[in-house]
Amino acid sequence: MKIVIENTVCLNTGDAAILLAIRHILKSTWGEDLHFLVFDSQPAVAARLYPRKDYPDIEFHKLLSESIFKYRYDDNVLKNALKPAYNRVALQALQSYGKSRPVGEALFGAEDRRGLAIYRDADLVITTGGTYLVETYNLERRINQFRIDAAFGKDPVFFTQSLGPFNKSSNREALKPVLDRSPLILLRDARSLEHIRDLVDDPEKCHVVADAVFALADTDRIKGILASRKPSAKTGRVAISVRHWNYVKDGEGGMERYIGSIREIATALVRDHGKEVTFVSTCQGVPEYAHDDSKTARAIVEGLPPEIAKHVDVDASFHTPEQLMALVKGFDFVVATRMHMMIMSLCVGTPVLPIAYEFKTRELAKRIGVSDLLLDIDTVTEDEASQKLDAFAGNLEHYRRASLEAVLQEYASAMSATELLRPLLPQRSAKSRDLGKDSQKRPARLRKEKSEGEGERVV
Repeated sequence: MKIVIENTVCLNTGDAAILLAIRHILKSTWGEDLHFLVFDSQPAVAARLYPRKDYPDIEFHKLLSESIFKYRYDDNVLKNALKPAYNRVALQALQSYGKSRPVGEALFGAEDRRGLAIYRDADLVITTGGTYLVETYNLERRINQFRIDAAFGKDPVFFTQSLGPFNKSSNREALKPVLDRSPLILLRDARSLEHIRDLVDDPEKCHVVADAVFALADTDRIKGILASRKPSAKTGRVAISVRHWNYVKDGEGGMERYIGSIREIATALVRDHGKEVTFVSTCQGVPEYAHDDSKTARAIVEGLPPEIAKHVDVDASFHTPEQLMALVKGFDFVVATRMHMMIMSLCVGTPVLPIAYEFKTRELAKRIGVSDLLLDIDTVTEDEASQKLDAFAGNLEHYRRASLEAVLQEYASAMSATELLRPLLPQRSAKSRDLGKDSQKRPARLRKEKSEGEGERVV
């Protein structure tokens, strides 16, 4: 059985964890005989990080919307003026692909033709989970990918998403037919469901379930921790995950406030709690990736007093999800800005003090029983960070048990997707469909604004 998973950026370990969780859930649904064709923004690097010898059922390909269509990258007026016309021709060629071989061969290179053949033969197309359908970013690449799906009659399953709200009429017009035709839409929170309630004619196919990565939880380990009457043994080590966030309130001043708060947390951990501190995160150690959280971590450590800094180190290496989860088992707890650093830590029984940069983390903090201690990147101060750290560390066993009991529920919720997925196969789309009003004339508009594809997938 051939499963296409599109819109991934697996250079981000959180995104890779989503992929591995989807793989686990689908194998639990339909058995082991599945082959995953993953369409990623940087497939060559992803294949190096996740080689076939270790992941024999995963094969990486270039995300077609990024190779078939043209986008603005500079201020060349002539080139940018020609791109919309080229994109209209490309879309028309896609919709007749296979019927007019010379057109396809002239317009699409060999790699694109291989990718298109994969879509044609796929049993199911899944658009990966995460937070990439938000208007913080320009959605043109994602919308164009959905146009490719439609050209091949493939209606994508939306895996666990945090998405919306959609206030731009162009995005609403483009996404509504995609959402309407999707056989299944999985959402990570009720807020996301509200964001699309008026865009979906059949709300019964929309389901709020836990983030897919909770399907990777080590439930035996967690149950063992909960069954023990003794406090968990302490290692004296704490991890901190940080990130640079371009959209923080008050811009550079907001980032300085956040960085100062993290310095206060690191200082308090060493000075007041006697901990050794390691900075480690889900986005690091990959030179080809635009984001490296270890750079932010180093900037924080450089500002620490020498007597504190000698107890703090920065792990700047790349880690697969499996490696990262093995690593965080050795920490007493984690202070996490990256949400999937938070989830992967919880999956192996390590409690987390969260820092939210988007609503997805606020929603998750409520579900795992730490909303009273949640820090917000837009408002956090050094005093608040110190106070909430003390409250968390002083009541660690309480928060550990509350969180881990919730993780078992999140695991069950994530795995409940198997029952929702099972009826979808062997049904297959048989013919090409239109993608909304004027779809042939107007693929996603090319706007000169920051595109999500130029940054990172936010997970």
